[in-house]
Amino acid sequence: MITRSELKKKALRPWTSGAFLQSVLTGDQLFPLEVTFRKPAGKVLSQDYLKVRDWITQLNSHSKAATGSGYRLEFRTINHKMLGSQRIPEKIFFDTRDDWLSFIGKRKDFRQFDELIGTLRRQLPELLPWLQKKPLKALEQLENWPRLLKVCHYFRLNPTPDRYIRQLDIKGVDSKFIENNKGILSELLSQILEPEDFDGTITGLAENGFERRFGLKYDEPLIRYRLLDSTEPVTDITVPLSQFIDTGVSTVFITENKVNGLAFPPVADAMVIFGLGYGIRSLSSIHWLKQKNMIYWGDIDTHGFAILSRLRQHFPETRALLMDQSTLLQHQHLCVEEPEDKRFLGELAHLTSDEQQLFAELKSNLHGKNLRLEQERIGFGWLMEALSI
Repeated sequence: MITRSELKKKALRPWTSGAFLQSVLTGDQLFPLEVTFRKPAGKVLSQDYLKVRDWITQLNSHSKAATGSGYRLEFRTINHKMLGSQRIPEKIFFDTRDDWLSFIGKRKDFRQFDELIGTLRRQLPELLPWLQKKPLKALEQLENWPRLLKVCHYFRLNPTPDRYIRQLDIKGVDSKFIENNKGILSELLSQILEPEDFDGTITGLAENGFERRFGLKYDEPLIRYRLLDSTEPVTDITVPLSQFIDTGVSTVFITENKVNGLAFPPVADAMVIFGLGYGIRSLSSIHWLKQKNMIYWGDIDTHGFAILSRLRQHFPETRALLMDQSTLLQHQHLCVEEPEDKRFLGELAHLTSDEQQLFAELKSNLHGKNLRLEQERIGFGWLMEALSI
């Protein structure tokens, strides 16, 4: 037998699922809306007649017949061999939208949603399909909609502004608001802008995704590199990613450890990039690197091979330096333990067969528990020999 609280919980489902709000936009009819419930069987009537009678009384006292709004009860008459003729609730209906909204306490929320529909129809009807898909998310942003729409109008008039968010001059909207609402703004701007006015290949907010997607300036990653055979007075250079231009060398070494980059020995016609870690993915936008002889030197651990595999996604011809079984075994006494939460135990698609074998051995702890050989623990002479200097 359904209680009033259970009835309200069931009645709320079309709201909490978004189905009702979506129907407002699609024109689908949900009313009369029936709420299903378990009816008392004849055995229950016999054993708990007083309880059933009280349940019917309570249910009826809160129905539309008693209060003027809410649910309507539909009864059926049964003939019980002990109790005689009895009227039992058979169905529970909400005849109209107003009856239902009053019962679930959402009249104000619906009025605000209906007003939002009108606002979008007048100002940016292109957002109505988004509203239909995510009505509850739209309701969560009710107090923000005036500012969200101002930002949308600004970008429509000024696509790819090539400015920092701090420089956007939008009346009534401060830069903190945009910073704090990049997620929903990304969804809205993607609906209203022309395809050529944003980069649809960039998804998510990580690594300044919002700024890159919509043509804004941002605090770019810094690339630090050393020219390994230059006679110029400045050979250790740090530049923003967009200013990283071709230096003219044919070989590019990449190493994670900063000191390794600083101490890297002279190599003819070469440079070394260092200190990027997983930020190495930022190099994927540097197209001139694809014409270089790329060599990566990372730690011999699961994390290091994951970075190597990621680098090869963009630069397939990249070779590994000192990331082999021979180097590991020669320096095994210098190994440390890779932190458990930093280990990568998935599959890597861009390793050579020898690298895959060593990666599997590290994952299975064949040579020792969570073995890790850091680059800076490898003897400098070993590096010189590998470079054949």
